[in-house]
Amino acid sequence: MNTSILYCVWYTHARRAETLARELNAKLVFIYESHLRGFWLKPLRYVLQTWKTWRLLEREQPAFIIVQSPPVFAPLAVALWCKVRGRKHSAYIIDCHLGTFYHRQWRWALPIFRLLARGAVISLLCNQDAQRFLHRWRARYMFLPDGLPDLSSYSGDLGSEGEKRIGVISSFAYDEPIVELFEAARLTPQVTYYVTGNPERSTPEILARRPNNVILTGFLPDDIYRGLLHNVQGLVVLTTMPYILCCGAYEALSLARPTILSDLPEHRQLFAQGFVLVQNEPEEIAKGVEKLLKELDGFERQAQLLREEYHLFRQPKLEKLVSLLGSTHG
Repeated sequence: MNTSILYCVWYTHARRAETLARELNAKLVFIYESHLRGFWLKPLRYVLQTWKTWRLLEREQPAFIIVQSPPVFAPLAVALWCKVRGRKHSAYIIDCHLGTFYHRQWRWALPIFRLLARGAVISLLCNQDAQRFLHRWRARYMFLPDGLPDLSSYSGDLGSEGEKRIGVISSFAYDEPIVELFEAARLTPQVTYYVTGNPERSTPEILARRPNNVILTGFLPDDIYRGLLHNVQGLVVLTTMPYILCCGAYEALSLARPTILSDLPEHRQLFAQGFVLVQNEPEEIAKGVEKLLKELDGFERQAQLLREEYHLFRQPKLEKLVSLLGSTHG
């Protein structure tokens, strides 16, 4: 079998990969051994996923492999296959997520990634600051922000209860100011907050500070999650990472849903219009929520305009990637 573009992700899901794979008509494959999640089982998981990736590439014989990073072992496995088995008929592209450059877990791997990036057709960057790494390494790169996902189909009535309803797109990751969010909710008792994500990733001490107007939804099936985004009146997406472009912001923009974002450099550049940018402080978040709910119609109109402008901004970048793949393959 000869697949033109294969998109390989060593995880259970990835919204960016789903959107880009659809745009490129690529075959998307998720490889993740969920039963090997413990710290001491990670090496075994990476070995097994390397073997499964190798078998996949042998079977598909793709012209191009787009591989998500981190973990660094995913592009390493793909690069080795291209060199040993793919020879001249296969090449790889690295889709670099933020952890590649900024997460302390992968800092040790930057010298390896430098070599991998220099051997890639191109590295796709999901934020602008990361360009300085690739420029210093003299590797080919392109800043390609996320495509807007198709969230039109949904089910369920989660998020419909309460006169004033806010959805909080969360995964309870280390960079999310959950305590500050809970305190902001305490300052706005008239608002019902629906917080997504698995709360078991948090601590009992933090969860004990949850006020009564905060509903923890847990990790949701995709159709129910999309329903929540449709049913609430506005969204909140918070992070403390300075160089991130949050996936939740693209989901909000896809629906033109009025949204509160952490006031950070990358967010300011892309999401200044139609979004309320706030500092990660309880009082600021609470004021942002009140402003958003008071001016819903205006923010929604602004978000609709920004959505059109974003398509015009991103489309030439996508076309440049398509052209590059065509010329490389030729």
